[in-house]
Amino acid sequence: MAQVYESEPRLGTSLSLLNLFGLGSTTARIFGGLIAVLIVTVFIIHFRYPCRSPSSLTQSVGQATTLFEECLATHAFHVGEYDDFKRILHQITARASEIASRTHPNELNAPGQSSSLHDYFKQTSFLWERLKDIVKCHRDARLLLRNLEVCLMRASQSHAQYQLLQRTADPTSP
Repeated sequence: MAQVYESEPRLGTSLSLLNLFGLGSTTARIFGGLIAVLIVTVFIIHFRYPCRSPSSLTQSVGQATTLFEECLATHAFHVGEYDDFKRILHQITARASEIASRTHPNELNAPGQSSSLHDYFKQTSFLWERLKDIVKCHRDARLLLRNLEVCLMRASQSHAQYQLLQRTADPTSP
């Protein structure tokens, strides 16, 4: 029945569990290794690609739009920056909308139609391409966010320096 693995107790428990499914020692080790690789791959994907869905991309673009409006309200832009930031924001927003509006190939099939191996490859290819586009757009949105934050901090610093100069120039004001 179940073999005892004395060298690694935790590995032994896992492999014994796999042996319950009627798998031999070698097969259990192979499946255990594949499961471990799958788990590590999922963690790497989550770390490498923090934005993996169109909805999370839309949230990032929304944050950039909010920060852009805040910069606009505080007059944080230098001459010429407004047009550049506005153009970049519109490009990112248009790309995010285009990515979110793409139709999944699975939705194109008629209901009840069985999927072939070719359809699975098509779906995987679609998801991979969409992930690459989402990651690229998310990186651009994060770069825009950083640049807008720099603009906002620069404006805050300029405002603070102006107030400090006003206080030193007029010592009677509170």
